[in-house]
Amino acid sequence: MKPNSLGISFFGLTNKELAVFQRVIQFFEKKGKLFHECQTDTASAAIFIIKNQPDAVEQAKLVHTQQVLLTLVNNNNETPAMGKHVIQQPLLVTRVMRAIDEASKLVQSSHKTPISTSSPTPTAINESTFHALVVDDSAAIRKQLELELRETTMTADYAVCGEDALEKINSQQYDLVFLDIVMPGIDGYEVCKQLRKMPNYKRTPVIMLSGKTGPLDEVEGILAGASTYMLKPVKHKDFQETLERISKWLAHFS
Repeated sequence: MKPNSLGISFFGLTNKELAVFQRVIQFFEKKGKLFHECQTDTASAAIFIIKNQPDAVEQAKLVHTQQVLLTLVNNNNETPAMGKHVIQQPLLVTRVMRAIDEASKLVQSSHKTPISTSSPTPTAINESTFHALVVDDSAAIRKQLELELRETTMTADYAVCGEDALEKINSQQYDLVFLDIVMPGIDGYEVCKQLRKMPNYKRTPVIMLSGKTGPLDEVEGILAGASTYMLKPVKHKDFQETLERISKWLAHFS
């Protein structure tokens, strides 16, 4: 164990869930931020991560008041969450990174939170819910992206054409925009150009969506101000990897 390394203790996690946290710990280590996994020994852990399940209650009572308790919760779980700091499942890497980073700040600043097994309204640690706009004239593509976004904490609005998109963009702020290129009326390139002229949208990630595969199409999208480019139909793995990368950028720079 290296000096200044914070101990993390886990209780009740599956091997798959534990593997996500271990990946995040390894990533932090490469960046110079050190954590180490403890056995289920609360005395040597600064951060305690527990599955929200009935048999975890007694274990949670052992957590000292100077330790930070994170509870994994599921929308379908009827068991009240222990403590006020939660990590919402599914366990996206970016979500776990933000939660552990925020927990370490709580430890280091000595703003420790005693656990409470009767907290009625648990809130996530800096768990930002980004708001997306999906613009596509295809109902099938809009539905596909809706299903993909359900696996995240993001919310979304939907537009069926460029004019509809600009009306929504002018009326509220979005954190990111999925933008189809070929649409009736104003196409995606023109929407992106107009969006980039707005001071509050100069840095907003714009993901161009198109069935076109030519390199000139991608170049034209970049010239219009697109952040990245995805082919339709969107593949699940590609979509989630792109979304994870953009979410990480939003969490640190937005």
